[in-house]
Amino acid sequence: MNKVLRITLRGELQVFADDNLAACIREANRLNTERGYRNGVCVVELEDGQRITAADCKAAA
Repeated sequence: MNKVLRITLRGELQVFADDNLAACIREANRLNTERGYRNGVCVVELEDGQRITAADCKAAA
C-alpha cells in the first residue's frame, strides 16, 4: 500500500493510502498545490518504505 504523508508545521501527521502509486502522487501534488509548502509538505511513501519527495511528485505528474 502506497501512502501520502502530510506533516504539518504543528507536527500533525495525516495519511492517505492507495494501492495505485499514480493516485498517491496526484493526491500529494493536489495537497501541495492547494495548501502550499507553508502549511506542511506531502511526500509519498512507497510500499517498500522508500519516499518520493514533493519535488519528485511534481516532476512525475
